[in-house]
Amino acid sequence: MGSDEPRRKKARPEPKPAPPPPADDSLGGLYDFLPEPDPVNDAAAKAAAEKTSMSRPTLPAEDRTKAIFLDVDGVILPSGAVEMIVVDGVTLPVRDTVRESDFSMTALGSLRAIVQQTGAMIVLSSEWRRTDKLRSSIGAVLKSQDIPVFREWTPIFSPKPELQAKHGVLAWVERRAREITEWLKKHPEVTSWVALDDLDFAWADNVRSAGTYWIKIRSVHTDDKICLTEDGAVEAVRILQSPPPEPVVERRRPALMTEEASGSGLFVSTEDSVPDRIRLG
Repeated sequence: MGSDEPRRKKARPEPKPAPPPPADDSLGGLYDFLPEPDPVNDAAAKAAAEKTSMSRPTLPAEDRTKAIFLDVDGVILPSGAVEMIVVDGVTLPVRDTVRESDFSMTALGSLRAIVQQTGAMIVLSSEWRRTDKLRSSIGAVLKSQDIPVFREWTPIFSPKPELQAKHGVLAWVERRAREITEWLKKHPEVTSWVALDDLDFAWADNVRSAGTYWIKIRSVHTDDKICLTEDGAVEAVRILQSPPPEPVVERRRPALMTEEASGSGLFVSTEDSVPDRIRLG
């Protein structure tokens, strides 16, 4: 027979606390793939970074008598690196910021070499000068490469309608020549300058109006995909250190015509000869 007393439940023993994980497993293995710290390699990497920074020559004091007119696209930013759109005949970037990786490191190094050898200040002549954000974006990239940030930029003019109707690029480069000229006229202290651009200023010279400076002889024409090269930097330094003389416009010799040919006896021409004009149309 069973006992009439109620059955008593046996007390369960208290569970033993789990032992703490080993100290080296405290992160649960999430970072087990990382290599162990290597003080020797870490020190070597730090030394290499410091050496790279120290290998750049110290920049001289800024020489306000020398100026570099800097275009961006095709000079330090390769063509196609940033998506562009055309607004009112002006090519502008789709986004108003750029990354350092978008730029040509060789071209930036060449630009710094020009500044290092001449002390010239940088004046932004690119379409990237049109807004604060665009200018700040370019300035940040220059600063990251220890290149002095520009404090000046050229004015913004409108293209000539008669040129715009015939050839957009011609109107563009002629406008830029007038913008550079206007800046120089307002800064007479600048006696030596160079324009770095992927536009060919020979086009502007061929249609220049009275008062616009000759630009081609003081420019370095870059390949828009390769950008500014070491050879281009050497040429820019040469122009800044030994500015070329202004072109001499030769006068045509007076043309003597017979009475039968001219219908009025003597015909004298005093028209200045100009470079061959670009055929438009």
